[in-house]
Amino acid sequence: MQSIEKVIHLADSFVSYRKDFHENQESHQNPVMFLHGTNSSGNSSFGGIKTAFNGDRTVIIPDYAGCGNSRLSSETLTVEYLVEQVAAAINDSSDTPVDLVGVSLGAVVAAVVAATYPQLVNRLVLTAPWATNNDPYFQLIFTTWLKLENSDRASATAFGLSHVLSPEFISSLEQETLRQICARPSEKGANRRIALGLSINIKNYLSRINKDTLIIGLSHDTLIPPYLAREVHRSIKNSLYTEVKSGHAVQIENPTEWVNVIKDFLQK
Repeated sequence: MQSIEKVIHLADSFVSYRKDFHENQESHQNPVMFLHGTNSSGNSSFGGIKTAFNGDRTVIIPDYAGCGNSRLSSETLTVEYLVEQVAAAINDSSDTPVDLVGVSLGAVVAAVVAATYPQLVNRLVLTAPWATNNDPYFQLIFTTWLKLENSDRASATAFGLSHVLSPEFISSLEQETLRQICARPSEKGANRRIALGLSINIKNYLSRINKDTLIIGLSHDTLIPPYLAREVHRSIKNSLYTEVKSGHAVQIENPTEWVNVIKDFLQK
């Protein structure tokens, strides 16, 4: 297994990516890219599951949106801005279209990448996506999260954790583990990405997607409930929909089932 880590400088920001691949050239023709969500980096989101895809694939995991080893400009943050960062990472890391897998905000960005740059995407997997900001439940959760992130980050982390993990999974953790998790700082600029979540409306982009697409809802997700993922499914022509038994952080709660669902779809 070989690895490449690279930073890409754009006009007013930079992104980075890690690329893992075998020496045989065939894996370079079968790339998969994973896009992280609002308050995580590429490694913290996908470091634990990437080996499941390493067999005959090149695995590309970027940091973007100001998370991990990336930086944003001071301009107003838009989903189109993040799309340009991801497109730059795809163009730099792969000579062929990638299978693009996005989770949460990463799923929103992945969908718009597929609509805007269809030549860069082979197949599309969207886990816990949402289409618009007009759902009252969504507004309540994200508005509260943003207020806490701007005023009391420890409480923001605790609030986020209570929606990122299912109640049953949280109850399985030790109190000290929960305390340590809540003491961790947010990814830099988390408030900007939460605010972006509150402004999302990608319905017009979804109708333009013409790639084989799988939408994955998470049955115990209270951050992006399955009905929001089903709305995305209804907006993308000929897309498939399935659910995995998990809270929002499926890579932590139920990675095996999630990985198997993705691999089954990508291998068809």
